[in-house]
Amino acid sequence: MSSVRAHWLNIAGFVASCLVGALFLWIITPDDFIKGYSSYWQSQVEDVSQYISGYRAYLAAPWQWPLLGIPSLNWPHGTTLTFVDAIPAFSFVLKLLNTVIHVPLNPLGYWMLVCYGMQGGAAWLLGRQLAGSDLLRVGLVVALCILMPSLTARMGHSSLQAHFLLLLALTLYFRGRAAARPDIVLWTVLLLVSFYVNFYITAMVAAVMVASTGDRWLKTRKAGEVLASVVPVIAVVASVPIMLGTAFGQAVPDTGFGFYSMNVLSPIGHGFLVRLPFYVPGTGGQYEGYNYLGLGLIALLALSVWLRQRQGKTEPAGAASYFGPVLVCILALCVIYALSNHVYVSDVQVLEWQIPSFLTGLFEAFRSSGRFFWVVSYALVAVAALSLGRVALPLRAILVVVALVIQLADMIPTYREVGHSLEREPHILADMDEWRAELAGVTTIHAFPKFKCPGGYAREVLPLQSVAAEGGYNLTTGFISRYGADCEAIASEIDASDPATSAYVFATTHFTPEQIASYMPENAQCKTLEIWSICRVTP
Repeated sequence: MSSVRAHWLNIAGFVASCLVGALFLWIITPDDFIKGYSSYWQSQVEDVSQYISGYRAYLAAPWQWPLLGIPSLNWPHGTTLTFVDAIPAFSFVLKLLNTVIHVPLNPLGYWMLVCYGMQGGAAWLLGRQLAGSDLLRVGLVVALCILMPSLTARMGHSSLQAHFLLLLALTLYFRGRAAARPDIVLWTVLLLVSFYVNFYITAMVAAVMVASTGDRWLKTRKAGEVLASVVPVIAVVASVPIMLGTAFGQAVPDTGFGFYSMNVLSPIGHGFLVRLPFYVPGTGGQYEGYNYLGLGLIALLALSVWLRQRQGKTEPAGAASYFGPVLVCILALCVIYALSNHVYVSDVQVLEWQIPSFLTGLFEAFRSSGRFFWVVSYALVAVAALSLGRVALPLRAILVVVALVIQLADMIPTYREVGHSLEREPHILADMDEWRAELAGVTTIHAFPKFKCPGGYAREVLPLQSVAAEGGYNLTTGFISRYGADCEAIASEIDASDPATSAYVFATTHFTPEQIASYMPENAQCKTLEIWSICRVTP
């Protein structure tokens, strides 16, 4: 095949794979989901409310330093896009575009479209890197990556849909195994984009980058390449003061490592064609460790083991030239971390180990450890594709078709469940017209209790964040990750505020009328709206 023809084939395959990924999203989601109008987005008490309100508050904020700052939430300290999970890289681009065109007030459906389209495109690049011109195996990689169950399972967490970044990291790794020099520029761009999409994705991309550096060093023994691999990290660190300011210095650690983990049986325990009747999650947080592979992929992996045994335990399809020892170690560590320090087989804890004290901060930062199996899932897709390399072409075609039919048959009920979950009824607690009427002349909403204080939960805080973002008000709290507040500083905050431009909002689910009256001066007037009491101080 000529180089020109191969070039155009690569472009055509990439575009077609992107379209297939986008089409898959369109098929499994309700009408108007992608446009951002469906009922799924009309909720003030779900995570999507955090993302949308954070994005709107950022869009309405003036340009300032840091570039990703949101001064109106957690006022007067502010916060950043990162801590409201509003996909900083995507929101930043939209804010730039908003200076010349009107951008959507809810772009998350389009973000999903980008993720699924790029999932197909990145899978094409990975497949080409693994299988070259064998379009049968390339197509298998594309299909398995688009159909990956763990991708659709996290539909409710927008930034975590960017699995395509993991595929690009693996592509760069496999490309680097044969390249004359490492792709430092591409690694830098990939790590920067990942960092401003999601920290969990970043950690996995960085782990694959470390594996690439380590395995290249074992092969070339060039210390200069190891030094050059620091460039992407330096670029990320240098960007933080500009984009995030001192946000990390204000972050409060979260607990939950060991609770939001992966079950040992998770990769094989969620099927519809073949079920494990004894499998139940070991903790209430193991939904974060949903990592089912699908029966088609499981069958291909079983076939790869059989082929390896049959061929005298030699690596099938030259997999040893693709998976270096450092990558294998990194993937094994990802599995161990995903299982956490409380290892469950179904609901039986079979192992517990103590976290080294010097790693406590890291483990708190990435408490939802079950997610770290994602990169392993895609590496297993690569293993399956490579294993078919030594199978005769007619049989290979049959195996690919059968595997994909099984994968679809096994997963269609799951995709239907996802579609049904996206058709939930709207849940609006705070009517914006009523709040605007009550907040006439107000610039700042002083809300109590603060998020993460007793009584300050999603139902009490998220609707207020939506009101603040839509109405252009400052809010003294927010549904913000890694957030801490002084829960006892109610009286001092009220005393320090400007009563002429302030409203004081108390959640009646936590405060009694007598408690509210004790905090407010005698000339305050309060009115109840839904689960809040809105108090204003008259001159």
